[in-house]
Amino acid sequence: MSFTEKKREEIKKYILRKIARRDGAVLEKTMDSFGISITTVKRYLKEALDSGMIECVAGEECPYRLIQREYRATVSLEEGELEEDVLFQQYIAPYLTGCNEKARVIWQYCGAEILNNAIEHSRGTRIGIVVQCNALNTTVVISDDGAGVFSTLMEYMAGNGWENPRVEDALVELYKGKITCDSRNHSGEGIFFSSKMMDSFVLWSDSLILKWGCQEEPEVLRSHLAAYAARIWKERTMVMMTLENETGREAGKVFDTYADVDEGFMRTQIPVKEACITGEPVARSQARRICHRLEEFREVILDFSDVSMMGQGFADEIFRVYATEHPQVLLRPVNMLPQVERMIRHVGRGKTAENIVVG
Repeated sequence: MSFTEKKREEIKKYILRKIARRDGAVLEKTMDSFGISITTVKRYLKEALDSGMIECVAGEECPYRLIQREYRATVSLEEGELEEDVLFQQYIAPYLTGCNEKARVIWQYCGAEILNNAIEHSRGTRIGIVVQCNALNTTVVISDDGAGVFSTLMEYMAGNGWENPRVEDALVELYKGKITCDSRNHSGEGIFFSSKMMDSFVLWSDSLILKWGCQEEPEVLRSHLAAYAARIWKERTMVMMTLENETGREAGKVFDTYADVDEGFMRTQIPVKEACITGEPVARSQARRICHRLEEFREVILDFSDVSMMGQGFADEIFRVYATEHPQVLLRPVNMLPQVERMIRHVGRGKTAENIVVG
């Protein structure tokens, strides 16, 4: 059977993805997915072995693994003014040779944004940079020994209108975007847009791990072990970003999804389950945390994925009280189970405000 070059590349990438996920059934699944023989699959595997993309491993469920190269650097923040574009070109760009042009553009934006955060906001003494490359994707880790992103945000929030802000408040504000400790010089867009461009975006500070990205469901983890490791390693904030080397995603289109030429960053998306870190969305306090600053946006997408129930108080606070007081803000709840949608209609007494679009 003869395949086109595009089909052959699709098969190769499928195999590499299965190996990256440590899938022990890579042979069988490739055969079934593409209707090819085991001999053909083994030929693709041999090509990958011969070219140095993968290697054999013994004693594991998946008998192959991607060959990975790793590069590390430490930059002192106490040696005069640093420029993020210079650091990117020196410590990250040289290792992106396996990336296509779309990936390099995304890396240039995200790498510079996260480096800038570490330089200008961390209040630390050093930045750690790790670049890991394999035949499928590239991962960049940027860390610092500063105050910690959530602590820094809570400190800022305490002086700017929030009453006794907690880490839950800081988390929700990061989901929304448009928050910065230095509004005169920054727009607060870096983390938001970086998380929308990367396949995987993980933010770790103290005991809180925020997993975010285009190819994974949002998730918030609390870990005392992570807090202990942070103290031992003297890392207060760590960002880990992963992107396929041959991504089809375009940075410009990501910006267009959430920004407008005239209005700028005017649309945001909030994963409701993850934003309600204290439990299911049932309380008015949870809703008020989500509603804070929403008037800075023209449209707010509220993603109810994995939300099995919503309390009357939570729904009433957002979809009646807030919606009525802020008719200029379009609220768009999506991915709702029938019982969640019924609660929205219930608090509206059978109808919804004109600035609520269900669907």
